[in-house]
Amino acid sequence: WPDVQGALVSLDSATGQLLYEHTVQAYVFGSPTIAGEVVLAAVLNGVLQARDKASGALLWEFQTEASRANRGWVLTADRRFNGSLLYASSWHDGMAQGEARQQGVGSFFSTPLVVGGVVYVGSADGRMYALE
Repeated sequence: WPDVQGALVSLDSATGQLLYEHTVQAYVFGSPTIAGEVVLAAVLNGVLQARDKASGALLWEFQTEASRANRGWVLTADRRFNGSLLYASSWHDGMAQGEARQQGVGSFFSTPLVVGGVVYVGSADGRMYALE
């Protein structure tokens, strides 16, 4: 099983030079959002990360309740997807079950929206989160 992870990358808009790159424990499906000096990235492991726009340093994280509960050990200790438990079989039904388990941690497939200092983001757990 490959080590599935994504990365948050910042480039200089004038030169295209890499400013920083930070790996995240799972893929980022939606676009990151910039709000002032903060970059928000909603990750498929049910974690919303807030990072400093200039340095990429982690400022805070929000984790869905389903991600914290981690039923069936869907996530490893460092919150990466546990592929050997997700996809125990390569048959089609095994793949569908693995995908359902993956989304069961409250995966974020959406792009965060910031309005009036509140961060809104929808999750595969059926909830819309509003964080101040």
